[in-house]
Amino acid sequence: MGIGAIIIVGAGVVALSTAYDLLAQHPATRVLIIAAELPTDPASSWTADYASMWAGAHYRPIAPSTPQLRAEFALAQNTHRMMKRIARDKPESGCGFMGAVEYMENPGERELQLKSRDIFAGEGDGFRVLSPEELPDKVKWGCEYDAYCIDTQKYCQWLLHQIQKTGQVRVLRRQLSQVLDAFEAAEAVNFPKAKIVVNCSGRGFGDPKSKIVRGQTVLVKQQYHKSVTRQCADGSWTFLIPRPNMGGTIVGGTKEEDDWRSEPRESTRKAVLQKAVECFPYFVDDVSQFEVIRDNVGRRPFRDGGLRMELEELDGDRRIVHGYGAGSRGYELSWGIAGKLVKLLEQATVSRASL
Repeated sequence: MGIGAIIIVGAGVVALSTAYDLLAQHPATRVLIIAAELPTDPASSWTADYASMWAGAHYRPIAPSTPQLRAEFALAQNTHRMMKRIARDKPESGCGFMGAVEYMENPGERELQLKSRDIFAGEGDGFRVLSPEELPDKVKWGCEYDAYCIDTQKYCQWLLHQIQKTGQVRVLRRQLSQVLDAFEAAEAVNFPKAKIVVNCSGRGFGDPKSKIVRGQTVLVKQQYHKSVTRQCADGSWTFLIPRPNMGGTIVGGTKEEDDWRSEPRESTRKAVLQKAVECFPYFVDDVSQFEVIRDNVGRRPFRDGGLRMELEELDGDRRIVHGYGAGSRGYELSWGIAGKLVKLLEQATVSRASL
């Protein structure tokens, strides 16, 4: 089935994964990507709004305890399978598989019921519940499993290069004020036959349910060999996320809802590094030993009620496929979301053909 010409708004991990999946399934499709920022731009031009550049980008499963989280759990499992293939076959992508460890000072009922060899991150993840003797002080539950970590900038650049190699993709750097402006922008660059826009804009162009969470992390030169996450009794989290291929380690982090500051706070950096020393003294046992490469600040867009993935009918035989609101889980859900959006595009194409 032919898809025709499609406009994709955004160049974050969800948008690029959708373009990749669409072209893999429908290679004759012509795609125009319209984005305010691109992964191939110099790092100095990336803003905090380009959240995909600044993400920690590791996979730690979240219990499917609500309808929203059950839906996201299925998307995450699909993504886990795809990331496993990419890490195996395309190590140059910046995606790597490695061991992951979680520690919880205040575990929930679901964690306490898990048993070794249960499927936690995905099939074949080697899941194992840690024995009490393996747990650090104050930690009441822990586990280990295999999962992926991603060098975000390298990975998004790789995705863009892969879809551009098809010869079916054009890229337009432009800031849009509303999603409908994508149709006019496409016509202005002689891409006039597209009647469907995929809205992967992050915050959804003023969707009242969309909000931001500021995240600040630190990239350090020291290289750790596995992803480690610790939930503290006060509800805070601290983590180590290795960048594959000796790209350093992300130390984090913060979750600051509705905080729009784009510059890093020095006090936050100090607090993040100090917490890492306290939780992971086997990595670095004194803050002064950290070799800081840079601070990362990103505005993660999330949406009350979860992802918006739906087809919207417009006048004039036009349609919008919405796919935004992943919050801090863009990488974790990316391939699952892409698959859903491609199905919506196929549905939109069939409905257009029946008119």
